[in-house]
Amino acid sequence: MDVSARTGRYAIRPFVIAMALIVIGICVVKEWQGLGRLDFLGYDYAFFYNAFLHVLAGQTHWHQLYNPAAERSFLIAQGYPIDPHNHYVYPPQFAWMFAWMALFPFDASLALWRVLSIAAGMFGVYWTMKTLWPRIRRGHLFLAVAATLTLTPFQLDFAVGNVNTILFAFLALAFYAVYRLDKPLVGAIALAAAALIKVTPLAILLAFAIQGRWNVVARTLMVLLLGLLSSFLFLGWDSTAAYATHFLQFGRQSMANGPAPYNQSLLGVLELLWNKGRAGSTPTWLSLLFDVYAVALLFVIGAAMRRKPWSSDAIRIGLSALLPVAVSPLVEQPHMVFTLPALMASLHLIRRDTRAASRRTYAAMFGLAYGLQTLPATFLVNHATRLLPSLYWIHIQMFISFVCILGVLLIMARRGASQPLTRTAAVG
Repeated sequence: MDVSARTGRYAIRPFVIAMALIVIGICVVKEWQGLGRLDFLGYDYAFFYNAFLHVLAGQTHWHQLYNPAAERSFLIAQGYPIDPHNHYVYPPQFAWMFAWMALFPFDASLALWRVLSIAAGMFGVYWTMKTLWPRIRRGHLFLAVAATLTLTPFQLDFAVGNVNTILFAFLALAFYAVYRLDKPLVGAIALAAAALIKVTPLAILLAFAIQGRWNVVARTLMVLLLGLLSSFLFLGWDSTAAYATHFLQFGRQSMANGPAPYNQSLLGVLELLWNKGRAGSTPTWLSLLFDVYAVALLFVIGAAMRRKPWSSDAIRIGLSALLPVAVSPLVEQPHMVFTLPALMASLHLIRRDTRAASRRTYAAMFGLAYGLQTLPATFLVNHATRLLPSLYWIHIQMFISFVCILGVLLIMARRGASQPLTRTAAVG
């Protein structure tokens, strides 16, 4: 054994880590400063807070809770820019669940919301790690949380005050309860809470149905129904019924913000490449192409999750987490927080792979997927396109990251590269 070489490697490791932390810290500061100059810090939360105020005041009718004029007035009062395509597009139950946040002044409420989001992110990482590795070391948990905080989707979610990190925590708890604790009711409560906040997590319910976990599906629907009925006692039923009828309209309004980098789905990427970064209408055939892609991908993911006994729980967790991003026509960068369980599941599978050649390939794909989501990569892309506008097409890094993660999981599912989760494995 070359002791001197090992000593030198261990000596340089703290230096490399320290330099990486400094670079990431600078990127975080610059990201928040840039959003501050654009008056986007807390921008999304302003829409939430306005809805919370309406619920506290008993103004829960559709035309009150989703009043664009009231939203614009509140945003102008807080000094935020006005975008005609942005509105409060979440279910009335979200405003009902968090209306107590409006008991505080806006700035204090925003600060509390960020604390809740950061705590949710940490718990989400912890629950995901505990699902994959039942015994985890504090150092590995610290590194996982630190690595998560370097990701652009999480930083954007914290900065603008959106709810995706809290949704990630609920989904991580659902996976932990179902796959590790074997407590479907706890998982159902977490999943139903996420679905009451935002419709997107219902895709996870579809994933459980594909896997034949009907106990989770049935309990989730029951808890969801109870949650809706409870909300009707205060909200009434008309705002929820109107929300359901306007759901597709809300989607079209959000899509009007444009292609990548705003929309990192395949549809957003195709729109970017078709229009070459210029404003313009999107041909109908692109939307039809995406519909075909979404259906085909849903079939492929479903088949991979049902490849018994070859597909492990880690593969099912990863593919389930990717499902909301995979089939959605609108994937904003903060939405990519849902890919973190898939990233961690990929790492778990790669560490267990005994084939050196395939392990190197998977590790390269994993490294690319993670690296493209980090803040330094986002800054590199932004600066490159600012200097060379002809490089507009490189604003698709989040979609490429998604493809890499999906590729690792699908290939491993096909090759049967892993075994079911055990209760004795440990990180290290």
